[in-house]
Amino acid sequence: MLVLIAAAAPALAGVDVGFVCRLSNFSGILPYSDVQIHADRYHDEVYVGEGDVVRVFNAAGMEVFEFTHDASSLGSILDIATNESGEILILSNCSASTSCQNGPLVTVYNYRGEPLRSFGFSGLPEAHAAFTPNRMLYRDKKLVFASSFALMVIVTDATGMYEREIALLSETKLDDRARDGAELGGFDVDASGAILYTIPTAFKAFRRAPDGTAEAWGKSGSSPGNFGIAGSITEDDAGNILVADRARGVVLVFTPNLLFLKEFGSRGTRDERLVGPGRLAMGTGGKLYVTQLAMRGIAVFSLTAN
Repeated sequence: MLVLIAAAAPALAGVDVGFVCRLSNFSGILPYSDVQIHADRYHDEVYVGEGDVVRVFNAAGMEVFEFTHDASSLGSILDIATNESGEILILSNCSASTSCQNGPLVTVYNYRGEPLRSFGFSGLPEAHAAFTPNRMLYRDKKLVFASSFALMVIVTDATGMYEREIALLSETKLDDRARDGAELGGFDVDASGAILYTIPTAFKAFRRAPDGTAEAWGKSGSSPGNFGIAGSITEDDAGNILVADRARGVVLVFTPNLLFLKEFGSRGTRDERLVGPGRLAMGTGGKLYVTQLAMRGIAVFSLTAN
């Protein structure tokens, strides 16, 4: 009987995690803390935005190029994306300290860092005229924008023309305590088109399928598999879901069926340790890029299915 039970139990596909390096230039490791990061899976490069400078790193984690984004006229960098043509898209927004009056703006650069064009939203319904995103993704010739504070997602074509909206807060079942002050901790779109996101006040991660059905998982706690502060979220090549936990200092790995698989990082001074992991970016060949606090730089890990 025990043999039959063991044979019937589903086996979890594992994942091996290894530390590779931290993003560097010829002077050594770049002491980044929280920065904007994007992994270009079309060309196996990584883009990091800090202040008004965008640095480009190759597949080995070495800086190969940098260019300047004119924040005084275009607004400060909020997020970075790339398309299949090699163009670099920067989402920016004017702040009180700048002279520009553009509002949310996407500026497109060529691979040399030369600006090609800029555009804002067009065709937005009047109810969303004040929509101010701080996240941007490029997926299947569409742009997906998210506002962490409004828990609102708007999808446009590649030129910023409005197509549809998704109100995450109204679709997400939260108790009053979690709803108070709720905002996105992490946001991504997986290979199937499902929206992945976390809400720290709920201690949960969520997956919303293209048909509108949603799943939630996670709970508050300090033991493996639980969330302290559920932050950035993404998907690896095997469909596993990765969630950064700022408070616990780890990256949690869940199977495509949302079962806890393992976690890695933990606090410490060794290279493979993480201090307050922030943004996650999944690159090609199983490379995972993780920003962290304390000027520890951006750690690169390799994820291999076993």
